[in-house]
Amino acid sequence: MFAQKSRKQELSKWAKAAVTKRDEKEHSCLLLHDENADGDSVASSKSAVETQQLVASGKLNAADHLVQLAKRCRKYGRSDGGVNAITEEFYDEAYEVAKSLAAKRGEQDLPPLFGVPISVKECIGMKGSLSTGGLQCRTREDLRSKQDSLIVAIVRKAGALPMVRGNVGQTMMMPESVNNIWGRTLNPWDFKRSSGGSSGGDGALVAMKCVPLAIGSDVAGSIRIPAIFCGIVGFKPTTHRLSLKGCMRPRKDDRAMTAIHIPTAVGPLARTVDDCALFMKSVCVPEFFASDISVPPLPFDMDSYTKSKPLKIGYFSTDGWFEPCQAAKRGLMETVDALTKAGHTCVPFDLPTDGWANYSLMVKINGADGNMRQYKEALEGEDFVPEFNTLRQAANVPNLLRPLIRTLIDKRRGHLIGCAKSGGISAHAFGQLSCDLMEMRASWEQAFMDAGIDAIIHPALPIPALPHGMGCDITSAFSYTLLANMLLWPAGVLPVTTIQRDEQHYKMNDLPADQRDLYAKLAAQTMKNSAGLPVSVAIMTPNFRDETCLRAMKEIESLVQFSAEPQEYTR
Repeated sequence: MFAQKSRKQELSKWAKAAVTKRDEKEHSCLLLHDENADGDSVASSKSAVETQQLVASGKLNAADHLVQLAKRCRKYGRSDGGVNAITEEFYDEAYEVAKSLAAKRGEQDLPPLFGVPISVKECIGMKGSLSTGGLQCRTREDLRSKQDSLIVAIVRKAGALPMVRGNVGQTMMMPESVNNIWGRTLNPWDFKRSSGGSSGGDGALVAMKCVPLAIGSDVAGSIRIPAIFCGIVGFKPTTHRLSLKGCMRPRKDDRAMTAIHIPTAVGPLARTVDDCALFMKSVCVPEFFASDISVPPLPFDMDSYTKSKPLKIGYFSTDGWFEPCQAAKRGLMETVDALTKAGHTCVPFDLPTDGWANYSLMVKINGADGNMRQYKEALEGEDFVPEFNTLRQAANVPNLLRPLIRTLIDKRRGHLIGCAKSGGISAHAFGQLSCDLMEMRASWEQAFMDAGIDAIIHPALPIPALPHGMGCDITSAFSYTLLANMLLWPAGVLPVTTIQRDEQHYKMNDLPADQRDLYAKLAAQTMKNSAGLPVSVAIMTPNFRDETCLRAMKEIESLVQFSAEPQEYTR
């Protein structure tokens, strides 16, 4: 007991020291007066594409623009009055690089991210920074990155200016961004709600126009959930298309047990689809491929992205496991109608496996070691944040009691109780899960080909941004985002509408009988006071059809022309 207490104190000391170092760091560029900026009061609204073009042409001073956004980060992104989205700041370092760009303005063939300030998710290695994954044990000073991860090195060479780090959730496996180091990130649309996770800090920064572009990572929706909650665009590329070299895994010794089954993917968060395409174009380059031979040498095909040939798109309005709210279904059907009127063909798509099968398989794989062992070991003595309480209780139910509990609770929770086993499962059983996953992927590939479609669209999530602390109580709602991760497919999300006042409900009588349960009550609670929150649709395509996925997203963006913006953070 004494050793445990001593360990917790040591971890807390390291974490406090990391925060103190962050807070005491001086940033000389923030002291520059406004007259040293470019004077463009709407410069923060510029997209990454626009920023690059303006800087390259000499119409926007990269250094002055960076100072503007750095001050915006300080005003809205920190914990003192802001949303607490930032873990570390590198304003002066980025400013010095930005100043050097002035001599190159007007040159031909300037790099695609020339002068674009960006944020980088805290788990993605960046020279001089901590990559904690929300774990106190990773805050020890000697663990600071000695060099950039490959993805950061490549975007720097593409001209980007990494200047802030975005907050994450503890262990990076919850749809919220809260931990015992940096604290909790708030949603810029509603401070009482989550910004999503685990790339929640970056999602909030992009939504508040603190940066036009961010690099996140996604293993069950960790790019797309923050994008959905914050009303921006998020894109998860085909798994394995981009390198993870230099990115930490928030598990003990960086050994993630399920990484070979459902690997992480890095990708962009932005306010426009074109910015996501620009990111892909910028990183899918020969130097990137030469630095990691596990990555397929596939340059981003701009011709495929910019095609004008009509698309055939399949759609589904529910996965049968978690019924979407009225606003989510409306947003989908309005999108389908807009696409159809524009000359595209939209047809219903029959799911080869439903949410009951998909979500339970993910739970079985992720919990195969039993009792949340991989997460507990990753903490190395640190306490779980309270958000994990429900999952921990479910994971630690004795096996003898599981059959009885299944008969006493509702069908969905009973189904999930049966998916886990205290103490973990055998190697043989885990192997069978691997076979189940391969069969699932094969069934979706065949169904896609049989349908003769180019892409699939569906509600991005069944409900909007969650109230703080609810993430792990209603993880079942995220069956919609984890699907693409299980398939390894590229997938993106973008906002299409907002919740109307008469849609702030989740009525039991509208649901299938097997969904009238505790999850439905939590969904109804989420819908209260939700008017004005963003609602997104999701698009996915088979492996290595990233350009087609982004093209479909671009079509939707141009047709829907979503324009709502968060206001809560400015009050």
